[in-house]
Amino acid sequence: MKKLLAAFFCLMLCANGCKSPSEDTNPQVDNQEVSTLFTDRQSLGGIQITDLNEASGLASSRSNPIYIWSHNDSGGAPQLYLMTQAGADSGRFVLDGAQNIDWEDMAIGSGPTAGQPYLYAADIGDNRAVRDNYTIYRVPEPDLTVADIPATSTLSGVEAINFVYDDGNARDAEAIMVDPNTSDIYVVSKREASVILYILPFPQNTAQLDTADRLRVLPFTMVTAADISPNGNEVLIKNYLNVYHWSKSGTESISDLLGTAPSRLLYTVEPQGESIAWHSSSSTYFTLSEAGNNEPVILYNYTRN
Repeated sequence: MKKLLAAFFCLMLCANGCKSPSEDTNPQVDNQEVSTLFTDRQSLGGIQITDLNEASGLASSRSNPIYIWSHNDSGGAPQLYLMTQAGADSGRFVLDGAQNIDWEDMAIGSGPTAGQPYLYAADIGDNRAVRDNYTIYRVPEPDLTVADIPATSTLSGVEAINFVYDDGNARDAEAIMVDPNTSDIYVVSKREASVILYILPFPQNTAQLDTADRLRVLPFTMVTAADISPNGNEVLIKNYLNVYHWSKSGTESISDLLGTAPSRLLYTVEPQGESIAWHSSSSTYFTLSEAGNNEPVILYNYTRN
C-alpha cells in the first residue's frame, strides 16, 4: 500500500508542476527517523454516518470532548457532521448562508468573542488553480453539553472570511489551523514541491476581501491537514505518507516554530488520508481518511507516550 501511495504521490506532484531538487527552496526529506513521542494508531471504530462519504476535515469539540466534527469534500452540503469518538452519528449542522465549493479542512479555536470556541470550515480547495478567491466560514460552536442534541440543525451567525493570497496566485490548499492564543488563521498550500505557509491575521476582514500573507516555504509536499494544539504550543502537519510534529521551546510564533526541524511521528498510511485533529486534552490526536476501498472508514487515535 505504501509503495502504491508513494507512486500516486509522485504522479500527483508531477501532474501539478514538478520541480527539480535544485529548484526547491527547501526540499523534502522523507527518510527522517521516526519518533516514539506518540503510539502507533489505535482504532476507535468505523464511522457510522453513511453520507459522510468523503471526509476531508476533522476537529475535536471544545464544548464537549466526547464529540468530533467532520465534513465532506467538494460539492457536498454546507454542513458539519457530529460524531462520538466511537464513530456514532450524533447530528448534522448546516452553516446558514454558506456554500461548499471545495471544503478541504476545518479547525476549532478562538475567535472574536473571548472564551467562545469557534468552528472554521475552509473552502480552500482548487485542484486546477483557477479560483478568484477562497472562503473560510467561522461560526460559534454550539453547546454540546445539552441532553438532546438535534439530529439536524442550522447554525446562524456564520461569518465568511473571503480572501486571496498576497502573491496574487490561485493555489490549491487542504490545511488550515487556528492559533488559540492569537486567533490568527494559518493556511498551508498543497501541491507545490515545497508548500507555502500563509497567515490571515486576527481580526480577519469579513466585510470585504481579505489577504493571506505569505510567511515561509515549508519542506513538504501534498499537505492535506494541519492543527495547532489547544494550548497553542504544538503543531501537527500531515501529508499522505507522514505526520510531522513541532513543540515550542518558548514563546516563538507559529511561523518561527515551523521554521525549525520537526519530529516525524509514527503513522500508518490510510487510503486518501486527509484529516488530522488534536483532542481537546492535547494528549492524543485523531486521523480519518476520505475513503476505505469499499471497507469501513475507521477513526484512529494516536496517544502520547
